[in-house]
Amino acid sequence: MANVPNIVLIMPDQQRTDSISCYGNIFTKTPNLDRLAKTGVVFENFFTSWPICTPARATMWTGLYAHTHRIIHNRYGIDDVYEYEGGVKTTIFEALQEQGYTTAYYGKWHLGEENSGRFDIWEGFNSHGGHWEGGFGSGDQYKPEKQTDQCIEFLKSDLAKEKPFVMVQGYYPPHNPYTAPDEFMEMYRGTGVPFPGYYAAVSALDHYTGRIMDALEEEGLRDNTIIIYFSDHGETFNYREFMPHKYVCFEESIRVPMIVSWPAGLKAGQRQSALTGMQDLTPTIADAMKVDMPYDMHGESMLPLMTGEKDKLRDSYYVQCEVRAVRTPQRCIRTDDWKLILSADEKHHLYNLVTDPEEELNVFDTSEDDKHCQFGNFPDYSEKIIELAKELRATATSLEDWQGVELAEIILEQKKSS
Repeated sequence: MANVPNIVLIMPDQQRTDSISCYGNIFTKTPNLDRLAKTGVVFENFFTSWPICTPARATMWTGLYAHTHRIIHNRYGIDDVYEYEGGVKTTIFEALQEQGYTTAYYGKWHLGEENSGRFDIWEGFNSHGGHWEGGFGSGDQYKPEKQTDQCIEFLKSDLAKEKPFVMVQGYYPPHNPYTAPDEFMEMYRGTGVPFPGYYAAVSALDHYTGRIMDALEEEGLRDNTIIIYFSDHGETFNYREFMPHKYVCFEESIRVPMIVSWPAGLKAGQRQSALTGMQDLTPTIADAMKVDMPYDMHGESMLPLMTGEKDKLRDSYYVQCEVRAVRTPQRCIRTDDWKLILSADEKHHLYNLVTDPEEELNVFDTSEDDKHCQFGNFPDYSEKIIELAKELRATATSLEDWQGVELAEIILEQKKSS
């Protein structure tokens, strides 16, 4: 096991891809994430599989979509969500433990209130409770700072040197409530930047990420440690009047950062445009750490993309969702150029991501809603809808997601008879 790397996973909650400088943001201060990006690979098209916390997290640690792991709602007050309702009970962490790896978890878990034995070191919590030890304004410590201190203590311990480890740092910010220590709030107050607390939290987490990177360097662990920075889902800021927060398939909710750095194993300074996502995380960890999962996974290892052995994993990306409150199932297929969102309530969406990357103009049925006279020059997109619906159906069929198959077949039948 001497040549097997360590893995450090740094996971903020609800962080938009466009909140980071190396992804094009021009006002957020993220020097340490920029530093991390320069030493590794920036994935420009990495997506969540289900844009809320618990289902996405259940996918990231199993490599399975939600219809298979069966965890589709945020859960609270349950010791172990996998045991409570999971279609599978084993995560990547048990597989690593069986092979002798040390597993450590710090921060937000949102898959249960207790450790349940998956982690040799557990300093986690499920969810809720705010971002401050004693509540905002109490003068107590910011939780991400405390978590960073804890994980650095582990990195400096003998345990981190004795055998390979996987360590997860699960930060709760920048998830609302949007708060951060004053030194980071002052960067954005009075600047006109909307939601300054959100971006202050992003800069705070950037600072803590830098501290973790520096600790790895100081302990002689950095060269053979894979650092993975990513988020479970994005943040919509309730931008659209019909949008129920993050429970949607729009880019601001499903597209998330993914930065991977491994000095000993990967060429630095890469930008990777392949369509990748949450179900690919566990296969990538298993590949890097040379362990087998006890079941077939939906995702694929991203290592061949980073080493140049492959230039893509798939032609399209598939997202599952359930609209909040009304609990309406949705399925989405996203290609490089187009996105089709099918909904059980028949409020479907089609977006041309080349001409309309902001997803402002839904061209699924341009004749029905044209109060702003936006659609007069648009053609009939029935052929594109059929093409994408067939792609969605094929993907859903391969995954055995029969809800997705049904949504696609309804649209195809409607287009056939129209």
